[in-house]
Amino acid sequence: MTENGAGPLAILAGGGALPPLVAASAARSGRRPIVFAIADEADPAMFRAVTVHVLRWGEIGRLFRLTREAGCREAVLVGSIRKRPDFRSIRPDLGAVALIPRIIALMRNGDDSLLTGVARIFEERGLRVVGALDVAPELALPQGMLTGRATHGDWADIEKAAEAARRIGSLDVAQAAVAAGGRIIAVEDAGGTDSLLARVAALRAAGQITEAGGVLVKCMKPHQDRRLDVPTIGPGTAELAQAAGLSGVAAEAGHTILAGREETVAAFRRAGLFLFGMEPPPKAANG
Repeated sequence: MTENGAGPLAILAGGGALPPLVAASAARSGRRPIVFAIADEADPAMFRAVTVHVLRWGEIGRLFRLTREAGCREAVLVGSIRKRPDFRSIRPDLGAVALIPRIIALMRNGDDSLLTGVARIFEERGLRVVGALDVAPELALPQGMLTGRATHGDWADIEKAAEAARRIGSLDVAQAAVAAGGRIIAVEDAGGTDSLLARVAALRAAGQITEAGGVLVKCMKPHQDRRLDVPTIGPGTAELAQAAGLSGVAAEAGHTILAGREETVAAFRRAGLFLFGMEPPPKAANG
């Protein structure tokens, strides 16, 4: 539990199933979630029995006014953003005007640098940023094999893909890679994991991937702020990995979020895929 763990919690929510899960976990622990659902990203209807404010891009002043009024001292940034906002089409409120040049400068960097900069802005305004796993530790991927069984070839692919994922992560590019037959066949880009798996499925359908099976590995970037953009695996990951013809998925235990543990494990079992929680590298290697 965090120092201010008994008070209201601001949740800046993007898309996907994860923000409602984090809000529900916070409520179960006795906190009062105040959700700020980013318009056209988060679905307000997915949040039950909590306060929800729909926030348009550019309403930064409104965001901080509402968090002050609610007495929030902590915030969590969680969920997917399909595309970065185009500030040319945004009508900023008064609270945003002074920050826009700073945010535009941050957007010239990679995702990790951008999110760290945004977290710094929150903390300058009295909101301590905490991680989704601090709020909902039960969503962490545990170590070991959760479903299925890996072959000798799968273990080799896990090692190969983990090395590639950490290399692209060191460049603040992405967090995932796919290996099959002992070679890297695809790496994640700005399109995210779903796009990566769709590319693998297309390459396999076109006959450009001849190796059977393969493994998706997701790793936290070596110097990533662990409060932000933590790798996530959900039921949709299992479905897309199956469609891509993979044998399974591996990710770092304790550093990866399961978007619904029971639902995710059940989806991997239905798909006939293994799900493995790898031992993370030493803390020093992860910054």
